Amino acid sequence: MTTAEEEIRRRLLDVAPEPNESLPFHGRVRLARRKKPDAWYIKAAEGLLLCLGIGLLYATYYHFEHVHFHVNRFYANLGYKEAQHNLGHSYMHGVGADHHSESAVYWLRQAADQGHPKAQYNLAISHLRGFNTGLQPGEARKLIEQAAKAGIPEAIKTLETICAQGGCEI
Repeated sequence: MTTAEEEIRRRLLDVAPEPNESLPFHGRVRLARRKKPDAWYIKAAEGLLLCLGIGLLYATYYHFEHVHFHVNRFYANLGYKEAQHNLGHSYMHGVGADHHSESAVYWLRQAADQGHPKAQYNLAISHLRGFNTGLQPGEARKLIEQAAKAGIPEAIKTLETICAQGGCEI
């Protein structure tokens, strides 16, 4: 039997104790090492990213319409019908971009061809208001009927009032 003093000396002098499989890390605890400071280019990249983030926050807060327009244009070019409709609406009403009816009709047509009900309605109404949409006679009524079937309240009202009187056959 060893005394307590001998046990303490054995533990202090024992540099590499036998691994104990029942303990985490087999009884060996690794001490944390000192972290080296980051290099100058890492600090510069972090500063640049911070400035970029603050700039994007500023742009989205104070210039929301323009940011929304450009994000919608990106997704519209990828083929998302909701973004195509939003882009056509932005061009038609001059929100976030200059008023440009030809571009508005183009994007509304793209979204309507994919089956977007509000774009179908807006394209038909643009045609009825005299914009050059390229729709054939009677095609505006078909678009309004499709939008009404999708549950667009404006399309249902237009179908009941204007189209019932023959105003959609232009």
